[in-house]
Amino acid sequence: MSALEKSPRWKKSTLEKLHPGEIPRWKTSALQKQRALETPRLRKSVLEKLRVGETPRWRNVRVGEKSTLEKVQSGETPPWRNSALENLRAAETARSRNTALEKLRAGETPRWRNSTLQKLRAVETPRLRNSALEKLRTGEAPRLRNSALEKLRV
Repeated sequence: MSALEKSPRWKKSTLEKLHPGEIPRWKTSALQKQRALETPRLRKSVLEKLRVGETPRWRNVRVGEKSTLEKVQSGETPPWRNSALENLRAAETARSRNTALEKLRAGETPRWRNSTLQKLRAVETPRLRNSALEKLRTGEAPRLRNSALEKLRV
C-alpha cells in the first residue's frame, strides 16, 4: 500500500471530484477572461475617445473653463498664484500687527517674552513647597529614600 492510501486524510484531487463536464473553479476565471476578450468592448478607451474627438473624463474641466496653460497664455493669473499675489499686496500695505521690535520700543512685552517674565516673577515669590534641604534644616524628615537621606546628612 502506498503512503497516500494509508493516510486517513487522503482526499480526491479536484479533477476526480468533478462531475463529468464540470469546470474546476480555478479554471472559471481564465474562461471568463477569454469570453471577455471575445465579446466586443462596451467602454471606449481614452485613446479611442481622443480619436473620436471626445474629451476624456480627467480632462473635463467645467465647461467653458480654461485650462491653466490657456489662462497663463492669455495673461490671467492661475488660481494657485492668486494667494501669493495677495500676500505680496498685504505686505506692501501698512501692517496691522506690530512687530516684536516695535512692541519693545513702545514698552510692551512681546508675547514670547511673557513666559520668561512669569518664570522670573515666580522665582521672586517665596516657594510654596519646601525643598528637601529646607526640611532637613528644620528637622522635618523629607520624603526621600533612606540612602538619599544619608547622602544629604554626610
